[in-house]
Amino acid sequence: MENRNRKKIAPVVIAVLVVAYVGPLVAMVAYAAGLLGAEGGWSFLPVLLLYAAAGGAVIVGVLSAMTQRLREIDGGEEDEASKY
Repeated sequence: MENRNRKKIAPVVIAVLVVAYVGPLVAMVAYAAGLLGAEGGWSFLPVLLLYAAAGGAVIVGVLSAMTQRLREIDGGEEDEASKY
């Protein structure tokens, strides 16, 4: 059981680091899009919203992969890839 808990540390740490890096970037882009949208900078708004959506997709994907990896570790499948 101790070994499984150790194997869970890396996916959680990486997910936290990615979210901590991408989250503020998405927030800044969304904030800038809100400011430009309010001031009439409509030409930049779609690009900024696209960047914000891409960053959000990265966060969702990383959290999904982390959840899947933790389930694999709990199910004892952590070494399945080494068979191939």
